[in-house]
Amino acid sequence: MRIASFDFRPGLWPTLATLILLPFLTRLGFWQLERAGWKQDVVDRHAERIQQPAVALRSQLPVTPDSQYRSVTVSGSYDIDRQLLLDNRLHQGLAGYHVLTPLRLAGSDTSVLVNRGWVPLGASRAVLPDLPGPAGDVRLSGMIVLPPGDVFLLDTVEEPGTGWPQVVQSIDIPAMEARLGHGLLPLVLQLDAENEYGFVREWKPVYGIPPAKHRAYAMQWFTLALVLAMIYVGVNTRRIGKPGAGTDDEDRGND
Repeated sequence: MRIASFDFRPGLWPTLATLILLPFLTRLGFWQLERAGWKQDVVDRHAERIQQPAVALRSQLPVTPDSQYRSVTVSGSYDIDRQLLLDNRLHQGLAGYHVLTPLRLAGSDTSVLVNRGWVPLGASRAVLPDLPGPAGDVRLSGMIVLPPGDVFLLDTVEEPGTGWPQVVQSIDIPAMEARLGHGLLPLVLQLDAENEYGFVREWKPVYGIPPAKHRAYAMQWFTLALVLAMIYVGVNTRRIGKPGAGTDDEDRGND
């Protein structure tokens, strides 16, 4: 195909490679934009719900996806004798645990797991940290966090210990109910910073890569697609002279 003084003659292999790679790179860009939109929705929903007034958490309160990040208040008593340590939690680069303490709801046989915050790993995993807490009834405030539905673990067999506290690798509500011997609400309450008997609490919404970084990744993929298209055109395009015009070598030969 000739355009002005350029002749575009695509080769077979460059064309096949471009037909495969160009849609792939473009699709990756749009996928990152979709992820950015989803993450932005999570961020906006979190910002909106933490501004809403707290509601009372009761055992009969329905738990739906809209419960995520809702501020609640709850009354009950801690089960200090049977606490769980969620393993592999980091704080400022240090390894440790999140302390999950069952709170028996007032007037109910059901409990809710209260995440009282982060504690550092001791000198040895064989020595678990001391986890003090109040006796008797307490009134707490916090934020609902719904456990992930599916968790992939390299070692999926987790044998319950015989003593307390017990170390767990993930929040599995049915498995924790079996450990504790009573029902649990299908959520975790992140204890607000102003509540007593908590540990290190610097809660942030868990959504992984922020939306802005997803958009940056999308621009990278779109840029790669554009560069590929430009290379394809450049490799397969040659400049030709005007009809009847000789080359420079021919002109020098006639001198």
